[in-house]
Formats: sequence, structure tokens, C-alpha cells
Amino acid sequence: DKDLAKCSQLLLSIAPDPSNLHVVEASNPRAAKLEAILKAEPRLRDSNFDQKDRSITAQVKYALELTAEKDEVLVVCGSVFLMAEARKALGYDEPRDSDCISEMSGCHIKPQGQENFGNTDAEKAAMKAVSDG
Repeated sequence: DKDLAKCSQLLLSIAPDPSNLHVVEASNPRAAKLEAILKAEPRLRDSNFDQKDRSITAQVKYALELTAEKDEVLVVCGSVFLMAEARKALGYDEPRDSDCISEMSGCHIKPQGQENFGNTDAEKAAMKAVSDG
């Protein structure tokens, strides 16, 4: 859905040396594949990425190793899905969406299980009461 070339060019306008970048693909059905990112902006072929293990956990660990070697700071940015995985890989223990919600998000598929994707009637009534004053 995103213009990968434009996004990549914007990123390179901020960090012009691709060897300072680590490109990853999120594990979301709507996420751009690594190949599509590299095709959209060929200069990113000189960035860091691991073709064999594309998990966010492996990519974050690899990026941490590189930043330690170069005595740099790691900045992680991306979608909420990528950030949740990256924060987990960095050791943050925080509430996360269930696997069902994570898998279904962006697919326009309604789950068959007990997952609640919207507010319950009680939550809606409480929010209405608050907004009505």
C-alpha cells in the first residue's frame, strides 16, 4: 500500500549511507517483502539485512551486533507490528495483542473464535456516558 520507492528515498535523505541502515520485513501479511523494498530502491542493496533468517528477533540482534561494533546507537522505526516484535526482541515485557489479532489484522477477515476486535456494548455505553458528560 505504501510507495516503497518514496519511503526508501526519504529514509536515504536522512541517512544517505545505506551501510548505516538495516532493512527488515515485518511478519504481517500486508508487509512489503524484502525483495520488493530492494527493487524499489536499489541503493538499499548496500544496507544490512539477513536473507536467511528474516525474523524481526534475528534482525534486531544482528543490528545490535553491528551498532556495538561501530559504537553507534540503534534506532528502530516501522509499523506498530514491526515495533511490537522489535520491542519484544529487545527484551521489553509488555502486553501485546493475541496471536489471533496479530494474524488477522489488515486481512479484513473476521475471526471465528472468541477474540474481541471491537468495543463491547458495555464499553460503548461507558464511553458514551463519558462523552455525554
